[in-house]
Amino acid sequence: MSQETIVSPSLRRTIPGALVLTAAMTMLPAIAQQASDTAPLQRVEITGSSIRRIAKEGALPVQVLTQEEIKKSGATSASDLIQMLPAMQGFVPASSSVNGGGGGATTASLHSLASKYTLVLLDGQRMAPTALGAGQGGGFAVNLESIPLDAVERVEILTDGASALYGSDAIAGVVNFILKKNKTDASVYANVQSPQHPGGKSSNFAISKGFGDLETDKFNILASYSHDEQQQLLASQRSVSSQGAYLPFSSGGKNYIFDQRTSNTEPANITVKAYPTGGDPATATTYTFNPFYTKNGNCGSALAGVQLSGSDATCRFNYAATVQDIPATKRDSGLLKGILKLGEDSNLWGELVVSRFDMLAQFAASAQPMGVNSTTRLPTIWDKYVAPYLAANGLTATDGATLGYRSISAGGRADDFVTNARHLAFGLNGLSMGWNYNASLTLSHSEIQDNAAGGYTDYTGLASLVADGSYDPLTGTGAGALRSYLLNGTTFSKTRSDLNTVHGGAQHDVFALPGGTAIVSLGGDYSQTRYRIGYNPLILSGSGFSSQPASSDYPVGGTYGLVPFDASRNNWGVFSELLLPVTKTLESTLSARYDSYDKVHSREVYSLLADPVSGLNEKLADADLGNTFSSATYKASFRWTPIEKLLVRGAYGTGFKAPNISDIAGAVTFAGNTAGSYNCPIAGSSGCQPPNSQYDLLSGPNGASGEAGLKPEKSKQWTLGFRIEPLSGLSLGLDLWNVKISNQILSQGIAEQVAFSNPARYSALFVDGYMDPAGYKTIAYTQTAINGGEANYRGIDWDFVYRSRLPFGNLTATWTGTYMLKQNYTSVPGGEVQTDLGVFGPDQAVVFRVQTRLAATLQSGPFTNTLSANYKSGYRDESYEAGTAIFVMNADGTEGETTAFAGLKVPSYTTFDWQGKYAFSKAFTVTAGIKNLFDRNPPLTLQNGGGGNQIGYDGRYADPLGRSFYLTANYAF
Repeated sequence: MSQETIVSPSLRRTIPGALVLTAAMTMLPAIAQQASDTAPLQRVEITGSSIRRIAKEGALPVQVLTQEEIKKSGATSASDLIQMLPAMQGFVPASSSVNGGGGGATTASLHSLASKYTLVLLDGQRMAPTALGAGQGGGFAVNLESIPLDAVERVEILTDGASALYGSDAIAGVVNFILKKNKTDASVYANVQSPQHPGGKSSNFAISKGFGDLETDKFNILASYSHDEQQQLLASQRSVSSQGAYLPFSSGGKNYIFDQRTSNTEPANITVKAYPTGGDPATATTYTFNPFYTKNGNCGSALAGVQLSGSDATCRFNYAATVQDIPATKRDSGLLKGILKLGEDSNLWGELVVSRFDMLAQFAASAQPMGVNSTTRLPTIWDKYVAPYLAANGLTATDGATLGYRSISAGGRADDFVTNARHLAFGLNGLSMGWNYNASLTLSHSEIQDNAAGGYTDYTGLASLVADGSYDPLTGTGAGALRSYLLNGTTFSKTRSDLNTVHGGAQHDVFALPGGTAIVSLGGDYSQTRYRIGYNPLILSGSGFSSQPASSDYPVGGTYGLVPFDASRNNWGVFSELLLPVTKTLESTLSARYDSYDKVHSREVYSLLADPVSGLNEKLADADLGNTFSSATYKASFRWTPIEKLLVRGAYGTGFKAPNISDIAGAVTFAGNTAGSYNCPIAGSSGCQPPNSQYDLLSGPNGASGEAGLKPEKSKQWTLGFRIEPLSGLSLGLDLWNVKISNQILSQGIAEQVAFSNPARYSALFVDGYMDPAGYKTIAYTQTAINGGEANYRGIDWDFVYRSRLPFGNLTATWTGTYMLKQNYTSVPGGEVQTDLGVFGPDQAVVFRVQTRLAATLQSGPFTNTLSANYKSGYRDESYEAGTAIFVMNADGTEGETTAFAGLKVPSYTTFDWQGKYAFSKAFTVTAGIKNLFDRNPPLTLQNGGGGNQIGYDGRYADPLGRSFYLTANYAF
């Protein structure tokens, strides 16, 4: 780190809410962060000397990103900055919103633990979180897109658990964005970035102005505004993703074809279960045919091709070739922050952060299987295509048929995710009768609105066009009429999250020890959390929601069968911390916290009827659901400096994570389709789909109380590390850490991959003959939240710094990284221990053995040059059984027989960045840079678990932009 500012322990321990700049201070009080420049505090400026830094670094590992380091990174958003750090794995990237369940959010995630275990703070205050899908680990996390990076002074990352001070959510650690303060000048910032290849341009602009000097004028006001734009990058614009779901590749000297094209296409396929007329219905089998292919010998589109299986001919569409690699985004953010000096020892402060983030995520045209029969569901299709096929082949259907349809003629689907966030906080801090006191009120609100922006049509309109012959989904004729039923501009859902917190604390010197004065801090907080989701009537269709009129209308290719959600919960906590300077070289810190959570109050409660095949829900009265929770957590840490150039530190503590509101309240509802494609889990079922197909999901909470209800997750964690300066200018820091989570809540229940691989064992979770809200029969898999998982994580973090004065300038080299020693978990209570470490794991994620960043900066007068390297180790990609998605490539390049495949060996991924800055004066600087200097493509992968619909690379782990050039100007006046 180039520079650290340290506030003395006598005030830093007042409030748990922000992070200490160095680990010696363990925790930084929230309110002290608001006005630390105003109080008569002891401060130490540490510039370059690792010996003085050792004297102040302490018991917990804290990384600090100063404003200068943020600029050197080339990051233009909070998510870009955080997600490039080596300690971050398992976060939600922007690409996950391309039909990957991201919902317009990006998150932080330390040490490969799910995002719900990393607490994100703004100026030491909690922020209203957003709900995450099962593919993102479930739970709630702060959307980083609501944080304006230009307003950030520095970022502090605690890479150790902190439940003993913060309560729930801080099992993995804490990320604290510290906003600028006490500025009196004005500054303007502008940035443009342009990739060498088409698509993906971005730009940023920001302006800020401070008024009043806190010491002389007794007040300071800071106002800032920023605007950011990111243009979309299409899969077709990069070679790594342009081939989509039909991907020829080589491995081990053999040629293969990865074919994950979908059977939902236009002209559509028809699947029907039938038996020889006059025969035994028990002998019925599934038949699939495509009338257009039968007549024309092709599938009607360059993006669709035929797949033959016996006498069946199925057209399959290459959906992944039509999606975005990176969605288009716009952000407008504002900050208003003020501090008023009430006296020599007290300050009143307040801050307001508002932001609007707009993400336009575009992916493949609407895929919608639809039921067909001779009477009520698209009877025109039955009479024109199904009945003649059955008669010609001497067959009798056991039930209706399913239309494998995709509205390609209506264009690709697009969701416009609009996030409006508001964070308002007030506080008072001061000194009275030897006590440093503080109090604060935080009102935080986040709202995400999902608007249809392309490709979605309504079923009633489509059915009417089919009925009167204006549109034929089996040939694609009359598609122009279909566009008149586009739902563009329709709001599908609105999700609101509110977090209101009152906090108070105080601290006092208590007694003298050989190493100094012992300090005690006491405090408490009370929070109210509310989470709400409202849906368009089209989305309610098929849910059985009692206030929704009976209707067969729904958005073709969208989510439906859902019900509204409105639930809240109150909780409170008290804490204490004691600093004990045992000797001049040994310091110990003890902290403890007690938390209590009420039951979840659900204002609208729904439960699945006893007959789940109906797909209906009944409305129940308002209720308090789940269990009450209380938990006591503690932490003990030490720092020891046996010699001046060596510091040894360690910590041991416990943590807990309360079940999320959505784990307890809500309804078991239709949740779309499985992420993977599977063979039929119930042999002979009338709901069986063609081989390698997706099935329906039912998802919901566990609102039971007592032993049947959910319980808090528990954790134990420890760290042991050192920092040493063996040579002048060289500082080496290394920390071994370990986290064990028990009673882990599996929000998605038993993972779908586990259940489909052993359907006999989990037969109770499959709903045979489930009637999809779209009107066709299938099989549904039920996922409800359960306790019972266990997870273990262990690794080594390092932070090496070297500084030297050379004849031609000052050199600074930094090397940071994380080496994962262990990562494993169970997907079912008492189940098999599984891992993602170095492999594409059962939960469709990868944990990299090594992530590291090496940077060298040379400052020569007004010139500053930085060269950095970013490295991720390789891994083994997912394996495939025969009969799934891997085919042998014939000599003529065509698709041969299916084959088992052990999985690709994905190579390591290294990119280099360069940045050059010229300071024309202290007020004006210009920076030019190149990201991905050598234009390295992401490594080839065949899976992209929760990263979106892209195929060819995994958008969670690699950037498809390629070489990009950027130019930045900063001016202060």
